[in-house]
Order: sequence, then structure tokens, then C-alpha cells
Amino acid sequence: MEPVLRLARQIGFGRNDLRRPVDRVDGFVVGLGVLAGVVIVIVGVLLGLQFAERESDVAAQQQATRTETAAVLLTDANASQTALARWTTAGEAHTGMIDVFYREHAGASATIWTDAAGTVVSRPIGALDIVLLVGVTLAGGFTVAFLLLRGLLHLVRLPIKSWSARAWDEDWARTAPRWKQWR
Repeated sequence: MEPVLRLARQIGFGRNDLRRPVDRVDGFVVGLGVLAGVVIVIVGVLLGLQFAERESDVAAQQQATRTETAAVLLTDANASQTALARWTTAGEAHTGMIDVFYREHAGASATIWTDAAGTVVSRPIGALDIVLLVGVTLAGGFTVAFLLLRGLLHLVRLPIKSWSARAWDEDWARTAPRWKQWR
């Protein structure tokens, strides 16, 4: 309970004769901003876990339905890094264009992934792909969310800062004459 009370005093609650009403309002707004930041992190982590689970299901489905297959190039690779190739799946021969490394020559072997019908498909996603996808998505989402939160806090605190500046001017107008008397 002590850390909560200490935080409450730091953001403007509690007895302090030097703290003005504007300081209490500013502390409350900053406290709400911190609370919003915590909520953003919690929601982001929960969404990230759901996203990772969904992508894991996709990865499992892809790994169950895709097969690594050897293909033999029938032509040299062209400038767009594709070549005509032949491969066999389930006893059936297939021919088609596949992606290859630049300067591969006819007769070279290439590894491709195929589905049950023998059609060329992309490599199934793996655990590292999921980690990178979720990590980059969360990093981007957190960045945007915290930039928006920071901008919103800035806009909300503009009138508070103006109020604070007026309060300082009024306090100084009352205090300045007394300072001149002591000189």
C-alpha cells in the first residue's frame, strides 16, 4: 500500500501547501497517462499472444499440407530469377516456372515446396517467422500507440501549462514587491 500512497503524493494528492490546484490537475492528467500506458502494454501483450497462437495454427496447417520437393531446371535462370523446371509428386510429373538463384543453369537441382496437388507454394512458416512477425507487429503497434498517447497528453496539458504560467505570474506579482523591500 505504501508504494501506491507514495505515487499518489508524487502526482499531486496528499497534503502539501506548496502544491497549487494547477499542479494537482497536471499530476492527475500525468497519472492518467501512466495508467493508459500500462493498459496499452497489457492489451498489446494479450493481442500479441492471440496473434502468435493464430499464426502457430497457420504454421501447423501449412507444415501438414506442404512437402519439400526436388525440382530439376529445364532452362537457365532468366533475369527475373525464374526458370522452367520439372518435379514429381505422388508419382505425377509437373512442369512450371519456379524461383531460383540468379545464373542457375539447366540440369541444376532446386528445392521447392508443393501442396497435395503438386502446385508450387511458399515455404511453410516456422517458429522464427512467427516470433519475428509478432515482434515486429508489437513493436510497430506500441510505437504508434505511445506516440498517439504522448501527443494526446501534450494537447491536454497545453491549457494546463498556460494556467500554470498565469498562476506563476500572479504569485510573482504578489511576491515581487516584498523582495524589493528586503534589499
